[in-house]
Amino acid sequence: MEPAEQRIHKRFRVRENSYVTLGGRVSKLGQIVDISQGGLSFRYIDIGERPNSSLKVKLSIKHNNGFKLEDIPFKTIYDLRATKEFPFSSTRIRRRGGRFVALSQEQISGLEYVIQNYTTSEA
Repeated sequence: MEPAEQRIHKRFRVRENSYVTLGGRVSKLGQIVDISQGGLSFRYIDIGERPNSSLKVKLSIKHNNGFKLEDIPFKTIYDLRATKEFPFSSTRIRRRGGRFVALSQEQISGLEYVIQNYTTSEA
């Protein structure tokens, strides 16, 4: 039996060259997989050190003129080993998903802009 879908917002696939940077003492870069008004998921290289579950993230879109949205409060819901990894390589990829928390009106507007201008389809 599969768990019931708990998302409130529709998820959208983002175009290539869309990244998230995790804040804190250890800065990590991940590739965004999908995004919604409520949260996002991304892939990152596992170097054995997990970022905090609650942190601030920065979205960086490198498509066309690009776009940045910084200091977005983010709470991790899951952090799993990705099923698709590089064959014949010791590189491990993880997928992390979570929700945005306590967004300002400016951040909400920025997320709406990203979804309208930098996504390709519903996930």
